Amino acid sequence: MHTTRQIPFRAWSLALAALAGAPAVHALEITLPPETARYTPSELPGYQLVRQNCMTCHSAQYVLTQPPSSPRGYWDATVRKMKKPFGAPFPDEDIPAMVDYLTRTYGAERTAYADRGAVQGNAPAPAAAAATGSHDPQALLTANGCTACHAVEKKVVGPAFKDVAAKYANQPGAAALVEQNIRAGGAGKWGQVPMPPYAGLSKDDLQSLAGWILGR
Repeated sequence: MHTTRQIPFRAWSLALAALAGAPAVHALEITLPPETARYTPSELPGYQLVRQNCMTCHSAQYVLTQPPSSPRGYWDATVRKMKKPFGAPFPDEDIPAMVDYLTRTYGAERTAYADRGAVQGNAPAPAAAAATGSHDPQALLTANGCTACHAVEKKVVGPAFKDVAAKYANQPGAAALVEQNIRAGGAGKWGQVPMPPYAGLSKDDLQSLAGWILGR
């Protein structure tokens, strides 16, 4: 026969008193620095869509670090990457207008910039960031926006760096070929999404990047 075990009233009283005396848990408050980067104002319909859709996940600084020679295909692939696999919550029908604004304002089809320094809070242009002179491959990858389309181990928009290294492994003149591919850009080697050219990189920078990629 089962019996019901009763907890003495005194035990309940002690437990409630302990809970009442426990210190309150407060949420940690973090104050972020003020945002200085701004999307360049435009009458293109994609301007408001970019402000609405993109700034829910990141600031305008991300766009400002992309290569200014990037063609329409690059921006299309970048916007689609944000939706899938990253899961940005905007409808597919917004994509063409967003890509049009980004290409014509920040990419290869741009016709005019407002004073970029004033609009972007005096943020340095990507070309200036790339010309650091350090030739450090990690710094060059970041400054030139390479990690927006490439990762070491897996395909993003472009091929994984390890796959590039495997393709050119033991191939005569591999470093020179990779340097040329970076300098000229293009499409067709790894798919139809074009890679923008990086003709402004110095020979030392190209050698540093090619050597790092081939070492993956």
